[in-house]
Amino acid sequence: MADVNGLQLLPETRKKLKIAIPGQNRLLVLSLIFLALILALYGGLLVYKNKLSGELNRVEEQLVAVEKSRSKSDEEKLLRLKDQLSLVKPLIDSHISWSDGLARIQNLVNPQVQFESLNVNTTRGEYSFRAFGANYAAVAKQIAAFYTDEAIKDVSLGKVLGLPTGRVDFSIQLSLDVGKLLKKNSPEK
Repeated sequence: MADVNGLQLLPETRKKLKIAIPGQNRLLVLSLIFLALILALYGGLLVYKNKLSGELNRVEEQLVAVEKSRSKSDEEKLLRLKDQLSLVKPLIDSHISWSDGLARIQNLVNPQVQFESLNVNTTRGEYSFRAFGANYAAVAKQIAAFYTDEAIKDVSLGKVLGLPTGRVDFSIQLSLDVGKLLKKNSPEK
């Protein structure tokens, strides 16, 4: 087909024309690099996922082992103990305050007075005792000493008996202001 009616349309030998456009392969190279990065990232995430799944399985096995080793009866005992301690805690917390408050009252006791019996009712704020005094003056001084403390609201003198030995048998009931008595101050001396 080289010659049609004496006319040669195409030459017998063809020359290839190479036209080089700079950067024509750059897009292909960049897309291949980007694809490789995405595949590497996907592979890394798969490895990380498998690692996390393994750790999750180990933790679940540990939880199952702990669950099997639990003692329900011991846990119930501990819960009951916790409830009991929550009931006892206020008593223990106020014990030190009551000890300080009663020591405060003890400091008011006249040295010539000897206690026979003592009764303290913390809920009603009452402190009552039966005692022996050296004489009537010692009993009067004792009553006056109780009136000097602001934590004592009222002093009630009960039965007073003179003994043949010269001593006096008496009873006193103190009404206490518990708020003032249980202040966190150190006892007065």
